[in-house]
Amino acid sequence: MSVHDGHRKRMRQRFLAEGLDQFTDVQILEILLFYCIARQDTNPIAHELLNHFGSLSQVLEAPVEELCKVDGIGENTAVFLKLITQVGRCYLTDRASKSRILPTLDSCAKYLQTFFFGRNVETVYLLCLDAKCKMLCCKKISEGDVNSTTLSVRKIVETALST
Repeated sequence: MSVHDGHRKRMRQRFLAEGLDQFTDVQILEILLFYCIARQDTNPIAHELLNHFGSLSQVLEAPVEELCKVDGIGENTAVFLKLITQVGRCYLTDRASKSRILPTLDSCAKYLQTFFFGRNVETVYLLCLDAKCKMLCCKKISEGDVNSTTLSVRKIVETALST
């Protein structure tokens, strides 16, 4: 019997009991990789990902093509890792949309913050409120590159008028 026998089960049980707060970045990646890579030790792959990209956030924000360059990472695993920030953004946006009254600039900022989770390009959203600060809509109106985006006044007006 190997010391690795039951490792995945122990990691899952630890996660269920404690959450991820006490896990290292390697352990977080390792447990994520359990669901993509069957019957293989994912610890060395997790280490390689962190060595290659430098941090957990950089791994999760890396392009699929770059992830696939790491030994042991195939396209399905790379896509799974890319899904994590996208699902996180959807989750945070859904939770934030439950409070539709945004009476202060701070509440608007907190609401909009979730839309930018995991993004690494300039993105502009239009948040439309009525006179009582009830949210009418929040729509992405522009997405650019790493440090700039183009913004059309016409698109802003059309989006605002269509709500």
